[in-house]
Amino acid sequence: MKRHLSKCTVWVMAAVLTLIISAPAAMAMEEEIVGAVIDTGVGYAIIANSGEYLVLNKDLSKYVGDTIAVNGNVEIGVDTLAFDHINTIQVLSKRDLIDPSGVQSHGAG
Repeated sequence: MKRHLSKCTVWVMAAVLTLIISAPAAMAMEEEIVGAVIDTGVGYAIIANSGEYLVLNKDLSKYVGDTIAVNGNVEIGVDTLAFDHINTIQVLSKRDLIDPSGVQSHGAG
């Protein structure tokens, strides 16, 4: 009986290892975020409370400085978040709501 259990254990370990090896390095999921569009110099990104999302294969130059709501497929990598496909873009504000330099001071003076 002991020998049978060890064979089963080997098969289970082999199956788990196969799943781990065959899993992609990045995971994709559909997500909606709200954030400000920035030009990184090599492309565009959306800065949100949940992080910085690189935008692949989409020209967002007309949205730079705007706050937008974006729905699309997000690739979650080891050190990066990136939209590899955008389904919808909705402009929420023409003023960057996340950039603190856009907030006016109400101090006395």
